Amino acid sequence: NFPQPNPYTVVHDAPKPASIKVFGILHVVFGAIGLICGGFGFLALVVMQSSSEMGDVIQTAMSTQYSEGYMTFIMFAAVIGLLLSIFLLTCGIGLLKERNWGRTCSLGYAVLGILHAAVGAIGAVIFAQAGPAAMGAGFGAIIGTAIGVIYPICILIFLTRPNVVEALKDSSDKKRFYRLRAV
Repeated sequence: NFPQPNPYTVVHDAPKPASIKVFGILHVVFGAIGLICGGFGFLALVVMQSSSEMGDVIQTAMSTQYSEGYMTFIMFAAVIGLLLSIFLLTCGIGLLKERNWGRTCSLGYAVLGILHAAVGAIGAVIFAQAGPAAMGAGFGAIIGTAIGVIYPICILIFLTRPNVVEALKDSSDKKRFYRLRAV
């Protein structure tokens, strides 16, 4: 006869929800894509601005559709986008290592991602010149924002579920929980 373990002191390892690994992988993939594409896009903006001939052509084309300051706004938004991509990549690594900070930072990324998309849409509308370009900018901003917030909203939905929160609690919290239950 084998001694029965005390059910109040035994730690039961429930399987981790698959959404932790799925979002960890998606974070790494989207973060890497954001870094690569955003990096090349930012580099292209810098090269275009530094070339006087190309800069004049771009400035002329932009001035017909957008007011002055739009290129500065785009450069600023591109830098913020690159920083968000680095942050997302870091959050993905945290989720893949099954760390609670990966989840909480992911929630922060989701909020910042929604804000970034909304500010980008508002900026496109504000800087658009009156006329057909303004209508196109408004329509594009609405569509772009709607698509841009899908992933952050999914993060907020899936990574706040109770089973995910419980699965990623620090092991010290779990040990404290089981010690308290044993008393």
